[in-house]
Amino acid sequence: MKKTHLTAALLILQLGRTVSAQEMSFGSCQIFGQVFGIDPLGGDMLIKSPSGDIGGLRFDQTTIFERASLNASPAAPARITPPELNNGDLICARASEEQESVVMAASQVLVASRAEIEGQQKANLIQWSKSGASGEVVKLNEKEGSFILERTLPGGATGNLLVETSRLTRFRRYPAGLAHLTDATVAPTAHIRVGDRLYVRGDPSADGAAMKAKVILLDGFQAMTATIDSLDALAETVTVHELSTGKLIEVRIRPSDLFLLNPGLDPAQNETSESPHGRKLQTLDFGDLQKGDSVVLVGKLDDSSGRMKGMALIADFGEVTPKQSGRQVSWELGSMKLDLP
Repeated sequence: MKKTHLTAALLILQLGRTVSAQEMSFGSCQIFGQVFGIDPLGGDMLIKSPSGDIGGLRFDQTTIFERASLNASPAAPARITPPELNNGDLICARASEEQESVVMAASQVLVASRAEIEGQQKANLIQWSKSGASGEVVKLNEKEGSFILERTLPGGATGNLLVETSRLTRFRRYPAGLAHLTDATVAPTAHIRVGDRLYVRGDPSADGAAMKAKVILLDGFQAMTATIDSLDALAETVTVHELSTGKLIEVRIRPSDLFLLNPGLDPAQNETSESPHGRKLQTLDFGDLQKGDSVVLVGKLDDSSGRMKGMALIADFGEVTPKQSGRQVSWELGSMKLDLP
């Protein structure tokens, strides 16, 4: 962002609505979000929080900038300089003093490189996808509560997966129209028939030939892991390539169906009765995403057109938590803690 544009934006922020440090905070960060524009020489930065608030951050030669080490806790994080920051990088910042203004002076800024986040996102989602499978039911054993799912494997070949259900398995159905992630209803096992297309998530066997199902999405709905190739906010579309097959898919997705795994609440607040090991979702917008981000998509794929009608796009930028000292934080972006509703 050009300096004149950034200066004008900061002036507008100062003249307009004010946001307190508490309102902008996440966990032990007084400001958490992604860099929306920076002027290293002028000492100004715009930060967009996951909730959509845009705040200004001023810095000078006394401000400490450090590079976050994802999933690690080094004794002394690497020091960096403001010119090393890029638009899209994520930051956790402390202000030199709390003030009732949307523009604050930074005393310490922890920076997570967007490129490093994208690399970790992809690795995490490749692992997450191993616990899920979508395909067609080709054989049903109602007595044993199991069925055979024919699925497409990486490379295009097909293979069979033995799916075992139990009384703990959650069966979910979504409305036929424009559904939302929270529109899922409980469905009995009797609704499964040979020829049905569904998605299973659970615990796979060591050899990958079987899976103990935890969640089953019916009627062709599925969860997919993919990397974003392009975004069109006006058309409300995202073009992605699926991580397992590399297949290009155009996803129609509403802005209200874009989500982020909450980056900094206490574990007790992140837990829900249905997803004890998950993290709560909060909305974001198209401006929070960029080419190269890897995400989870939930929706229904039209095999004839190769397009998906999406009802959720879920991103994870990590979780910022305070250390025991209370004055330092760790930035974790480990295995994705997402359990489908």
